[in-house]
Amino acid sequence: MSEEYDLSQVNAAAINDEGTSYNALLRQPVNVNAFQSTNFKMTFTRIPNTSVNIPSITVGEISIPNRLLTHHVPGSSVQFDQLRVSFEVDEDFANWYEIYRWMRGIVPFEDFNDVYTNENNYYSEATIHCLNSAKNPYKRFVFKNLFPVSIDGFDLNVALTEPEPVQISATFTFESFELESVT
Repeated sequence: MSEEYDLSQVNAAAINDEGTSYNALLRQPVNVNAFQSTNFKMTFTRIPNTSVNIPSITVGEISIPNRLLTHHVPGSSVQFDQLRVSFEVDEDFANWYEIYRWMRGIVPFEDFNDVYTNENNYYSEATIHCLNSAKNPYKRFVFKNLFPVSIDGFDLNVALTEPEPVQISATFTFESFELESVT
């Protein structure tokens, strides 16, 4: 015989800091809409009209071997994969050139005259606004102390029968990122 529970009798006050109930009966999803990968806007102070991946996160582990098995415990480090941003190169090459100039300002390409004198210019902040099914922002990823480490090259080809926009990617390293609720 299956038991039926009256959820109105469950103590709804047992909610942790993340807004999750300690009671398993109250852990039903409030929003069952799936997040769509096209529902985002990226605010990047240096590059407009982009698509982006959310980097993976790896937590280090420590292996403690003994005679029978190896026990694993959480380590003391976290590693973020790099942020990869894809975009179409505009007709003036302005978005490509902005990243190129940024890279030249961080590391000397030919001499030290191009390098930024203020280290704060090495970094930028980037924000990805996630949109709900009604296309309203509800979450955002905020990347801190971001800087470019690579930018793709591209081919120019006169043999193409149909013109194609040039689509490239740039890769960025960052200090950390947070997922925040938009209020």
